[in-house]
Amino acid sequence: MNKYAIGVLVLMCLILAVCIMGTSEVAYAQSADQKLATQEGLGDKEIDENQLPGKFEVGLAFGSIIAMIGVIKFV
Repeated sequence: MNKYAIGVLVLMCLILAVCIMGTSEVAYAQSADQKLATQEGLGDKEIDENQLPGKFEVGLAFGSIIAMIGVIKFV
């Protein structure tokens, strides 16, 4: 490769980096550490039953693990 091709490649990479950084948005969400630092008192240990996985999801997860092991072992 000659110097011209390397220069064009570097210029294209810089333009791509500027485009990616220019279109990205500022993150306004709080991190988990910030939420813990601002939390007052102790958290409650209540478990929301609606958010727990059901029998179907648990069975699907175990079935996927068994299938993955079978594929790795026999393929």
